[in-house]
Amino acid sequence: MNRKALSPLMATIILVLFALVIGTVTMNLGKGYVEDIAEETPKSSIIIDITDIDTPLKELQVKHITGRISEEEYLDQEQILIS
Repeated sequence: MNRKALSPLMATIILVLFALVIGTVTMNLGKGYVEDIAEETPKSSIIIDITDIDTPLKELQVKHITGRISEEEYLDQEQILIS
């Protein structure tokens, strides 16, 4: 019987190529899935009209939301305004 098989080097090359193809296909499918999810996620934003700021507490809240004062300053000033 004269049977010939793949050499170990050729078998290794074929397995590596197979792994690369499977990895590439999986990454492309995953990338498309993640991009679809990102497009569906709504982006939130805060729109505040100047006429809505009619009390000192609302003005203080806007300062805190926009980052002009820290949370500690906000809480201290809020306690002063509420009492």
